[in-house]
Amino acid sequence: CLSAFAVEDILSMQSRSMLPAVFVVVLTILHTPCLSAFAPALALGKSLGAPRVHTSARSWRTSAAHSLRSIVKTDGSEPAKRDASDVAVNTALSVLGAFALSRLLAVGLAKLAEAKREPVKFPEEAWDAKLASGELSKEAYSILRNAATERPFSSRFNGEARQGVFSCAMCDTGLFDMETKFDSGTGWPSFFEGLPGVEVEEGNKVDNIANMRSEVHCEKCGGHLGHVFGDGRVWGVPTGKRFCINGAAMTFAPSAVSEEASATG
Repeated sequence: CLSAFAVEDILSMQSRSMLPAVFVVVLTILHTPCLSAFAPALALGKSLGAPRVHTSARSWRTSAAHSLRSIVKTDGSEPAKRDASDVAVNTALSVLGAFALSRLLAVGLAKLAEAKREPVKFPEEAWDAKLASGELSKEAYSILRNAATERPFSSRFNGEARQGVFSCAMCDTGLFDMETKFDSGTGWPSFFEGLPGVEVEEGNKVDNIANMRSEVHCEKCGGHLGHVFGDGRVWGVPTGKRFCINGAAMTFAPSAVSEEASATG
């Protein structure tokens, strides 16, 4: 499990290569000792002519069970109790192994989905110039250019309630109107509908099926904004969609009415 978390942390660094994802998936299929906890994965392994994976997994769990039992049990234990202990330890190891494997596969699928996204539409020189001038923050660059994700509840726009328009931090394209913003409690600014400047990626079946989401880009510069989910009905929004957007990827321009209200208030 610790290895799964470590690999996930490594892969969370925004790599554009598919190799890390492929490496993780292949390594998981071939070498994860608790593979037998997943029946579909085991069936895949057998279809590939590798039934010994199950045997090695069983041997690994049995050895681990004996090691753990030698620590937690005494020599005077009854055989029946030892058998029950074996079952309990093996079950626990299988559950932990299944959890670790699911983490690895989820990260691998996410990286495969990210690698399939279309290239950013603006040339690299334009992004570098915007970053060097200070008009684009390092965090915004990392999100828009490399599809990073800001920490939840860190965006200054979570509590923004004035009327106005959210625009792309790179090219100033209008993305979302304040009237479509709602509090989802997820930690990121959420909207139920985008302006014409919002482009929803289509055809990425890996992301659509595995993660039940679609990536959202800026239509003009192609920068990564976040993802759209189909669970908006949980919050009762009219479109049934939840655009989960990185606040650092946007700027906000309050409307004239909001400016006047702020001045008089």
